[in-house]
Amino acid sequence: MALRLNLYHETIKTRALQRRDPLKISIYALSTIAACCATWYTIQLVRYHTYTDDYLQKKAQFDKVEPQGKAAKKKQDELTTKANQSVLMGKRIESRFYWAPMLSQLSQVVPREVQITRLGGEVTGENVRHCVLTIDGLAAGPDPRRVAEELRTAIAERLGPHYANVTSTFKSLEDGSETVLLDGRQMATAIFTINVQFHTAEPATPSPRKKK
Repeated sequence: MALRLNLYHETIKTRALQRRDPLKISIYALSTIAACCATWYTIQLVRYHTYTDDYLQKKAQFDKVEPQGKAAKKKQDELTTKANQSVLMGKRIESRFYWAPMLSQLSQVVPREVQITRLGGEVTGENVRHCVLTIDGLAAGPDPRRVAEELRTAIAERLGPHYANVTSTFKSLEDGSETVLLDGRQMATAIFTINVQFHTAEPATPSPRKKK
């Protein structure tokens, strides 16, 4: 049986212990972690610089177009204001009160025994207009007061179908101090003032037709 002697067992043992040294293993592990962290930090730093450059480019573009955007917004506001004013003006024109049709209706009820000496009117309101008409005149005939009364009634009856809430009342009715020549005869006179008030009728909204 051959005998072999290992004279380097202590050296071999020392080298094995060095290879299994915990401190050295920890240093290797920490070095690996530090390298990974450094790599991650470098990647994040590159991404940050990329984002920063992109932000600066976008901000430069925004700063360039911002004055144009403000000018366009101001122009839009001006156009919107003008459009609203045009719509409002159109509505006011469409809903304005026409005196000619009303005066035409009024002239048809004034008899030959009445002379209108003064006519004044006022219109207030926006959608539904309130109209006030003042009529000064002179009535003649055997009974001039009756002529004036018939005129007052005829005005209300004539305007009633065309306007709403028509009222026709005497503000004053007095006997005249002079006579007038009518049909070859001298007739007594009466001086009157009639107040006429009415509202312009709202346009009727057509009701929807029922489907059969």
